[in-house]
Amino acid sequence: MFGGSAAAVLGFLIFTALVLEPNWIVVERVIIEDERLSGPLAGMTIAQISDLHLKGGLGFRERELVRKLNRIEPDIILITGDLVEAAAPELVEELVKKFRPRIWSYAILGNSDRIYLPPGGYEERWKRAGLSLVGGKCLPMAGRRGEIFYLAGIDFPGYEVPGVTEKIDRILEDLPAGAPLIFLSYDPDLAPLLIERGADLVLSGDTHGGLIGLPGWPAIFHRYFGRSKYIRGLYSLGGGVLYVNRGIAPKALPVRFLCPPEITLFEFRPAGDKLRQSPK
Repeated sequence: MFGGSAAAVLGFLIFTALVLEPNWIVVERVIIEDERLSGPLAGMTIAQISDLHLKGGLGFRERELVRKLNRIEPDIILITGDLVEAAAPELVEELVKKFRPRIWSYAILGNSDRIYLPPGGYEERWKRAGLSLVGGKCLPMAGRRGEIFYLAGIDFPGYEVPGVTEKIDRILEDLPAGAPLIFLSYDPDLAPLLIERGADLVLSGDTHGGLIGLPGWPAIFHRYFGRSKYIRGLYSLGGGVLYVNRGIAPKALPVRFLCPPEITLFEFRPAGDKLRQSPK
């Protein structure tokens, strides 16, 4: 009897990790309490998604993503890299056409995008579909009351490559001093540098949250898999905040356990506790 029960539990855990949880997209609601961002972004919601790894077509997980995003009706959708896992920019176009943000969608490119996307030609197609790339740019954006904040991004430059600091400085060279700034960086390890350069909020992906949510796993994931120490969720780093999204699709390992894919929904309020996260 015990052996049968153990086998049933093991079977359920395997089913959960391989089938159920990888397709169970949750919405994480995060309140950012910051004086500079709360002015222009008061009353607005920003949704972050990451690591879509599209290939072969849009399936159940992508349909769930569209359904949940459109039910939320965010003002802006931000995608922090790895849109594709195949030479299929048309899948991005097909997907973002289904999104219904009140304003627009913006994205940067990750390492899989560098590998699989063709040299060019997709940017305008994506823009016509409702998605603008902001890698290498710093754009002024208007909030609901007309106040200005800035949205900047850097496409994945490679891990530990020279010249990244200079590239970031070029992106931000026209940023007014003290301006509210959200910065998209696929690699979360760039966050301290970006916050030092004036970012109030850095949004990242890449890690997939470590794929496993057991206590102690982030340290193992960092030390033995060579991944960022910023694995998932909120980090207060000096004068700014980093959020690392768990991503939507798996990559190397098609499993998740206690680490479901996520849509992150940000709201902004005047400074108090600086940050707060509540899962839904």
